[in-house]
Amino acid sequence: MLGIIGKNIRHRPFRNGILILAFAFIAASIFSGQYLLHGASESIEIGVSRMGADLIVVPERYRMEAMNIILRGEPSTFFFDASVMDQVALVEGVEKVAPNLYIASLDASCCDVPVQLIAIEPERDFTLKPWLAQSQNRPLEKDDIIVGSRIVGDIGTPLQFYGHTFNIAQRMEPAGMGVDCSIFMNFDDAFVMADESPEKAVQALLLPEEKVSAVLVKVKDVRETETVAARIEASVPKVRVLTPSNLLGRISSQLTSTTNFLDLAAFFATLISLPLIALVSIMAANERRREIGVLRALGATRGIIFRLILGESVIIAVIGAVIGVVFSWCVLILFQNYISVVVQIPLIMPNLTTLAWAAGTTLALTIGIGGIAALYPAIHYSRMEPYDAMRSGDL
Repeated sequence: MLGIIGKNIRHRPFRNGILILAFAFIAASIFSGQYLLHGASESIEIGVSRMGADLIVVPERYRMEAMNIILRGEPSTFFFDASVMDQVALVEGVEKVAPNLYIASLDASCCDVPVQLIAIEPERDFTLKPWLAQSQNRPLEKDDIIVGSRIVGDIGTPLQFYGHTFNIAQRMEPAGMGVDCSIFMNFDDAFVMADESPEKAVQALLLPEEKVSAVLVKVKDVRETETVAARIEASVPKVRVLTPSNLLGRISSQLTSTTNFLDLAAFFATLISLPLIALVSIMAANERRREIGVLRALGATRGIIFRLILGESVIIAVIGAVIGVVFSWCVLILFQNYISVVVQIPLIMPNLTTLAWAAGTTLALTIGIGGIAALYPAIHYSRMEPYDAMRSGDL
């Protein structure tokens, strides 16, 4: 039976090629939606689990900019008074605090994406360790920097920012979040860079003394994270506290709109393609009425004719689904960073188990659509009597 089906598919390459493309489009839409959903979800899970800080205190007016730095690494520069750190440290439930200084970089040759420079105090910082491979976990020396996974350069490669030369000392593991396109340096090196910038850089960098951009907070009891956040906002004026739930909520809303769009695209693709596939299946079966009559006269049962017509549609659906999944997967991998920026969601490639599940689900749905489309002609022509089929059909 497979031989007959294969011969029929090869005998009408143009028509079956159109059907394969229709199935490929449906499969690509379904698979892309699942890839983005799982890729963003896994990215968020990894990012939140590796944040290190339970809370991030930022200036009230720069709350959205801070979220964009954390989630997507969009460059921004803002400050508030460093005394905020001491005020936060005194809030009940706070275990320890550490400062960050956010600096938007000028264009750099190292990067195919915008770069956020972040100054840290290594002796106080407790957030970078989860992002580093164990073999790279060592103290930062003068002019050493830690770079995200999307920054170009090997360990030891010199990079220039505002005219000051730094050396890549460590690389972070990919997470699909803002840290992937961020660069971390010592506070002291950041101020040296700013002091040298009027002479060495195209644009001078002004870093005011006794200012920070964010205060990272480790709470004593993670079960009281939201409570401690509320205490900080009540105790310290003109600040906002970012929590993992804030970040998840922000991404969930963006992810929902994106996946809804892709689901809608898949739905309309199916809605448009289903009648087309059914019509082509009817036409193909109608053209083979005499062939069906001959097979029936030679002893083929109605069940065999039914499986023959249905099997042809299913095999075409499988070919289309495989092409659609492979093509969409390649596009998503090649343009993953661009998609992340355009759609404004953190994104990494899902793990292999998730990819296999998504591909399997896509294959099953596409086969189901192909089977449904071919159901009517399969039932109709399998019930025809041999004489009627041979009399009205043409080979």
